[in-house]
Amino acid sequence: MQRKLEEKEYLDELAYDSYLAKKGRKGLKKINYIMGNFVWFKKRLRQIVSLQGAVNFIEIGAGDGSMGRFLYADPLLQKYLLLTGIDRFPRPQYWPAPWPWIQTDLFDLINTGTFAPGSYHGILANMVLHHFSSAQLAIIGNWIVQLSALCLFCIEPLRSSLSLFELFLLRLVGLNQITFHDGWLSIKSGFMGLELPELLNLSSKQWQYKIDVTLLGAYRLEATKK
Repeated sequence: MQRKLEEKEYLDELAYDSYLAKKGRKGLKKINYIMGNFVWFKKRLRQIVSLQGAVNFIEIGAGDGSMGRFLYADPLLQKYLLLTGIDRFPRPQYWPAPWPWIQTDLFDLINTGTFAPGSYHGILANMVLHHFSSAQLAIIGNWIVQLSALCLFCIEPLRSSLSLFELFLLRLVGLNQITFHDGWLSIKSGFMGLELPELLNLSSKQWQYKIDVTLLGAYRLEATKK
């Protein structure tokens, strides 16, 4: 399938340190909190480290580092998780000091072949993959396979009329215009059903999928290597 991408979101266009960008990121934090995104990732990672001990993960599109900061506050993850943040923007002030940060475009990083196969246990992606075209998602999927990652945890917007209606209700109770605009486009570019693993070309012969959707508009994908 070929994805239909909407126009650019404001946060993709605004200067990182601008007042409007900061306002947009603040609204995005509220959306993440309402959807329970950070808590979901924490639960998945706690399950992993409880079974396997120390692990290395990558967070692509780590943004302002909010999720990393949240995860590092958990004592178990602080002890056993090493999370590398990747984003085009500089290392955030509050990104945990022991955790690496790579400032680069994801596709530039993929092209350099920086990471050796097997160097990372898994990959996290929170509200980022919906920005990419079908071709770009195929490139990311191929990179995941080349990395020999054992698991992929993603949360993306659920593409549904209910998600749009809920966003409209949030706007009525004070959600800022930037987050409302970007959220609307994100939902329109979101996912349903098996679209995401299929666009990533993750073969069902090699990967086991679990997809959950929530009433609050989250599309959650757990993909683990068989």
